[in-house]
Order: sequence, then structure tokens, then C-alpha cells
Amino acid sequence: MNVDERGRAAADEVRRAFTGTDRFGAAVEIERLHDERHLRARRQRWRAGLVAAAIAIAAIVLLASALRARSPVVPAHQVPTGTILYGRWNARIQQARWFTANVDGTNVRDLGITATCARWLPGGNEILITNDAAVTPDHMLRPAIVQADGSDKQPLEGTKDRGFNLGCGDVSADGRFIVLEGFSQRGSDNGIYVVRSSDGGGLRAVAESPPGQYIGDPIFSPDGTQIAFFRSKPGVSPQGAGAIFTVNTDGSDLRRITPWGGAFMDQGWSPDGQWIVYQRPYGVLTLVHPDGSEAHDIQLALPPGSGAENPNWSPDGGWIVFSLAQDGEANIYMIRPDGTSLTQITTQSGVDEQRPVWTLAQG
Repeated sequence: MNVDERGRAAADEVRRAFTGTDRFGAAVEIERLHDERHLRARRQRWRAGLVAAAIAIAAIVLLASALRARSPVVPAHQVPTGTILYGRWNARIQQARWFTANVDGTNVRDLGITATCARWLPGGNEILITNDAAVTPDHMLRPAIVQADGSDKQPLEGTKDRGFNLGCGDVSADGRFIVLEGFSQRGSDNGIYVVRSSDGGGLRAVAESPPGQYIGDPIFSPDGTQIAFFRSKPGVSPQGAGAIFTVNTDGSDLRRITPWGGAFMDQGWSPDGQWIVYQRPYGVLTLVHPDGSEAHDIQLALPPGSGAENPNWSPDGGWIVFSLAQDGEANIYMIRPDGTSLTQITTQSGVDEQRPVWTLAQG
């Protein structure tokens, strides 16, 4: 299959993602289209671009091969401990089945949870999820909390607006608050919101989305004073790309820290608060300070035609965990922040694994 054929196939998959289901009714599908499904479908677009880029930069691939030979696999006794939460993406339903595994790849556990997003709560004993299973024409998307084994789901229904959805998000380090992307068919109230973790109530807007733009994927800084999030707007190239922003939790000091078109969705904040890791086109991991300074690519040697996405940090800041995508499949890997010690964590073939999050708690 040549690049043009791959591009057409990717476009067909995008169209199917946008039109493939009506189980929630037309109005809800419009909202869902605006939210997670819109941005998850772009995975197909950037992967098609990744193939073209790989062909265009063959010389760089040769250099990467040389670098890879100098990046040793981390010996088993040096691999840190903890548990990785990650999802296996289902393109048909545009959601993920969520799993946990030890950092060395052992003890893979199916949590029995299907949701768009999931993220550890502080301590690693509970998980924040999007409660997609509860969505109906009369019930909008809300968060929920489950135990680390996927049991005992507790919906957070404190926000009562029946026309307003609360999607993917993160929990503050003190466990008191959740930051979420909010969206509705109205469009005028799309933005980043904070709610109480106890019941999902106390809705408070932090950043708004200008008309025609997408805003989402918010994460707290380690000290809880700032939020980083992704925003896209029409006309940005490549398609599906946007920029990373930061804002104080009280809504002040909003700033764009990457160029427009210089980032894809999903970013992670280092535990010391000094760096944000994100993916720039196509499949390149990049570090930047929260004020937008000292942006630089991680010199990571990857197999030709592959790309890194969904980066996140280990709790001690010594590793970055991410999804490595190639030929329509993806597994979970980790590296040092300097790009050395590339290590594969999961090895299941024929799956699209993404959005890994690391906790020190043992599974």
C-alpha cells in the first residue's frame, strides 16, 4: 500500500468514526463529535502523515538507527516499580478498554471498564473515568470513580445541567478537585472546568473555548496551582494539531506555550513541575517549561515509520511512559527524559494501546 492509499484509508476511517453510530441520538452525537471522538479520530490523520514523513526523511531514520544502537535496554534490576494504567482503543465504538500492568509488563489485568478516558487518583487506589456507559439522550456525560481493580463505580453527578457534558480530566494532588473538559450542544459554554472530587459539584469555569475551537485534555500541575490543556482551531496545520496552554486554577495568566500546529493532544507534567512533555507532529516527544521556554525534542531513536504519543511521567520523574504507534498497532513503552533506555512494557500484538498513566502503587 503506497502513501496515497494509506491516506485514503485513514480518511475512510475518520469518516467512519464521525458517522458510525447513532446509539445516543443525533443531538448527543453532535456533542460527542465535538469532544473526544473528534480528537481521537485525528490519530488516524497524524499516523497517515507519519508514514509520509518517514519516507521524506529517510536520512534522519538512518541516523536514528545509529542512535538506537547506543540506547541500551534497561536491565531488569534498574526498572522502577509501580503500575501502569492504559487503554486499548476500540475504533468501532471510539472508546478504550482499560487495563493495568506492572512496570515490567507482568500482571496484566483487564479492569472490565470501557471509557474514553481514565486516570489514577493520587495514591493509586482509585481511578477517575469518563462514565460513558451511563450516557443516554436524557443523561449527559459525567465522571465517575472506580477502585483500582475496576470495581465499585461511583458516579459523580453533582453538576445538574442536563445539557452539559463533563469529559476527560485529572485529579489534583491533594485529591480535592477534578479538572474536566466541559462541552454542550450550545457551544457557548465549552471550556475547562473544576469540580469537587467528592460529588462532582461546585462547577467553576477556568478557561473558555472561543467559538469554533476545541479545548480539552486538562491536567493539574503537581502543586495544584496551574492547569495545562490542549486547544485546536480551524485552519491549523497539520489537521488535528493545535497548541498547549497553561492557566492558573483561578483562571488568571492564560498563556500559549507551544506554536499553533506544534502539538497534538495529550501532555504530561513532570513531578517537579519544571517540564511539560507533549507530542508534536509527527510522533515526536518534546519538552517545554510551563512558561513556554526551552522547548526541545527528546532525541529518541524509534523504528522507521513509528511515532510516540500520549506521553506521561513516572512519579519520580526519572522516566516518560508513552504509546509507540506503528502500522496501525501500538504498545506501551518508557524512556529516560534524555531519550535513552527505550524499554517496551506491553507486548500484545494487534492492539492499539494508549494514554498510559503511572502510579507507584503495586497492582
